[in-house]
Amino acid sequence: MLNDLYSPRYLAAIICLIVVGVAANGMAAEPAWRAGVARTKITPDGPYWMGGYAKRTGPSEGTLQDLYAKAIAINDADGARVVIVTTDLLVITRELGEDVKRRVLDKYKLPASHLLLNCSHTHCGPELRLYRESLHNIPPEFARKMHAYVRQLETQLVDLVGKAIASQVPARLSFTQGKTPFAVNRRNNRAADVPRLRSEGKLIGPVDHSVPVMKVTDSNGSMLAVLFGYACHNTVMSFNRTSGDYAGFAQQFIEEKHPDTVAMFMMGAGGDQNPEPRRKVEHLHQYGRALADAVETALASKPRRVTGSLRAALANAPLEFQPHAARETIEKQVESTNKYERWKANYILGELDAGRIVSRKYGLPVQAIRFGNDLLLVAIGGECVVDYSMRAKAKYSHDAGPDIWVAGYSNDVFGYLPTLRVLKEGGYEGGGHMVYTKFPGPFTETVEERVFETLDRLVQEVER
Repeated sequence: MLNDLYSPRYLAAIICLIVVGVAANGMAAEPAWRAGVARTKITPDGPYWMGGYAKRTGPSEGTLQDLYAKAIAINDADGARVVIVTTDLLVITRELGEDVKRRVLDKYKLPASHLLLNCSHTHCGPELRLYRESLHNIPPEFARKMHAYVRQLETQLVDLVGKAIASQVPARLSFTQGKTPFAVNRRNNRAADVPRLRSEGKLIGPVDHSVPVMKVTDSNGSMLAVLFGYACHNTVMSFNRTSGDYAGFAQQFIEEKHPDTVAMFMMGAGGDQNPEPRRKVEHLHQYGRALADAVETALASKPRRVTGSLRAALANAPLEFQPHAARETIEKQVESTNKYERWKANYILGELDAGRIVSRKYGLPVQAIRFGNDLLLVAIGGECVVDYSMRAKAKYSHDAGPDIWVAGYSNDVFGYLPTLRVLKEGGYEGGGHMVYTKFPGPFTETVEERVFETLDRLVQEVER
């Protein structure tokens, strides 16, 4: 009997049982995904014109922290591929996004629907909106540098996608969520009152304090990348030094703790959210550390294993602007004491005098990416307010369904995207910001429903 226990046939049977048991528990099963990551520094060389604050009257004055673009390429078992690119930039313009997607399709055969471009919306980086050359009276030297930088950036992002694809290895994905409370609804709370209101527990207005976290490991369990998000403006500082703001420091802190990992921040629906208090460098570290700690807490918790196949869809939501003012009103605005109102009036008059119609239509890119039955990533263009996140999570969450991740600031950051509530309330996000744009006026009251009608179709498409 003892000899039978050591027979080759008996030992082989025991080994098979062990392997089957381990695989059934997901401990040593063959990874179901392939993933690759890459990053590149995108800090402009020398002084440059910064974007984000109209009050700036001079170029950048040194670098507190370098800016980066990072990419993760994920394939499912059938070879379907999605690439997510995150950037320490103020915006992704429509022109930049479309040009990058076109070149990526040509070079890597990746459809536009399978490439997501997101920006952190740091206000301490380069201006990319070329039409603002005249709006902000950018000196010719820096205007030329801006044009050259955008051309260079386009190529860098295309090459970055290729590097991420080329570095793919067998991988596992998991998802969990953390939380951190520093975002404040800036429409409902005066900045000066925030410390007192916070201490009294009297802050008001909708917020989304969740920190979605996707962990990507290789077949040995080593963490290749951690993709995380938060819904809050990157506006801690307004100085003229280069910085990724709190999101840049959160990524830095995570990578310092995990040297072989690429940390990627994806901006959420934070159009009406601010970090408060702010305007001190110590606040950069404080909020960066708070967000990094939330990610670490999430990584230490029991995650949801992500399995299945990749499906992605992209479409333009057909938005509509209200008409611009009558010509007589616009002609009076040319004499306004507000230089931006003067610029806007001259721009519209120039279009009318040239016989062109100032378009009232705008196609807003909206995207849905489904990771099996476990995670649905919704990406909305523009500076969408937090209501979009709250409604999407309520609308698409259901029992035994996927976790919902809502990203704003994706593919085309043209300006603010209000919901109907915010549009009716007015204010900066509701329509006041339009004076800084080429668009005729605020959106019509159909804006929110048109976004969700498009999203509904995309979510249904990726569910199939």
